[in-house]
Amino acid sequence: MAYKSLSSITVSDIESHGIAREDAATLHERLAEIIGIHGHGTPATWQHISNSILNPELPFSFHQMLFYGCYKDYGPDPPAWVPHPESAALTNVWQLLERRGEEFLGSAYKDPITSFDDFQKFSVSNPEIYWKYVLEEMNISFSKPPECIIRDSPPGEGPLSHPSGQWLPGASINPAQNCLNVNGKRGLNDTVIIWRDEQHDDLPLQRMTLEELREEVWINAS
Repeated sequence: MAYKSLSSITVSDIESHGIAREDAATLHERLAEIIGIHGHGTPATWQHISNSILNPELPFSFHQMLFYGCYKDYGPDPPAWVPHPESAALTNVWQLLERRGEEFLGSAYKDPITSFDDFQKFSVSNPEIYWKYVLEEMNISFSKPPECIIRDSPPGEGPLSHPSGQWLPGASINPAQNCLNVNGKRGLNDTVIIWRDEQHDDLPLQRMTLEELREEVWINAS
């Protein structure tokens, strides 16, 4: 299906998706305002549209019309979602790059967003360095450390259990110890499990702290 660019969409186009004409006119007016601010085909345009126009009550076909209309001339892999900078700064990968970006990329490192693609390439081409840091960041404690991060096997020569290679060969780990220990990223009062009882979606979420989880484990273990 060929989609129109955002600037070519009319009230009738919006109405054709089962939206009442009065609502279609309002949506078209808001769309024109966004195009006036960001242009008719940028990630910022789509971010503004998805945050201020679209909602689950509107037909999915209307969502599609705006998405493909926004990115009509964008090229491959248009971003459907762009994190807010404040939210992005809370992610593990942002914080890792803030602390160690220069260690990974040297003088090529700029900032977590600008350097993300370079970091992704680095993680693929340098698994020994990358995964060593990841395991450290996750505070994974080995009973016996691995001999290396990954041991490649020539095609057709690896065992059936790991024909293309073996991750963390020689390592042993105590999962319970890693789940229940206090470390630099969590304390006894931190929430470690969040759930909702099945078939009770109207009830509040349930939460369990690390201290409560440890107590439950010790009770069941004894």
